[in-house]
Amino acid sequence: MNLTEDFLVEQESVDFGMVQPDPFGNPNPWNDLVVGFGVFGVLFAIAFVAMIGFIVFVVVRNYKASKNAGLDPFTLQTELAVRAAKSQMLAPRQSREQRLAELEDLLARRVITPEEYQQARMKILTED
Repeated sequence: MNLTEDFLVEQESVDFGMVQPDPFGNPNPWNDLVVGFGVFGVLFAIAFVAMIGFIVFVVVRNYKASKNAGLDPFTLQTELAVRAAKSQMLAPRQSREQRLAELEDLLARRVITPEEYQQARMKILTED
């Protein structure tokens, strides 16, 4: 081989990924990668334990809050759904005639005064 061929072979070997020595002088560049994964692993473990602790904290607080409110924590979702279904907000809206009939019944049983009846009647009649 001549000088030009030697240069081309050397140039081609560099271009195709010949491993260069580590510029920082490490004999094994994989050591940095292993250390990096070790640090990442420790940080991940700390974050994982912190999240588990936070989840336990939230569950305990929710349990105590539902107990203090007089609800069973294990059936809380069902109890709240039943209460919502029975609430006035979700009840079907009464017609104007039904509300006036109820108002007349209250007046007949003397639960409300004639003045209260007139005020409530005017309110019902003026509502859309």
